[in-house]
Order: sequence, then structure tokens, then C-alpha cells
Amino acid sequence: MDTRTTPESLTQYELKLHGWIREWYCHAVAEALVHSSFLMNDADVERLEGYFIAGLTPAEATLAFFGPAH
Repeated sequence: MDTRTTPESLTQYELKLHGWIREWYCHAVAEALVHSSFLMNDADVERLEGYFIAGLTPAEATLAFFGPAH
């Protein structure tokens, strides 16, 4: 059984989140913060979703994700 989702099965929110995370990833690669083989785990995705909900841009979220903890 194929468990992959198709764009038709995603909600508008999920599509927007997916696009935002893709922009975040591209920015992180462009800034050499990750390699193209970077794999996210569930905790990473939940953290990024929190940044998305808070209204951060993908560039701001890159700084928050990879920046030093206070």
C-alpha cells in the first residue's frame, strides 16, 4: 500500500506549509547551513510549523532554527 500523499489529498494549510518549508530548506541550503541531503525528523517539522504559525518568513525561521540558543 502506498502511503505517500498527493497534492490533491492535502488541505490548503498543508500546501502552504509545504511550500513554506520548501522555501526554508532552499534558503538553508543557499546559506550553506545544511547539505542537500539534510533529512528532517518529526520534531524538526513540528518546530518549523511553529515558526510558520508564528508568521516568520523562511529566512527568519532559518536563523531561529540554526542560530544559537539563548
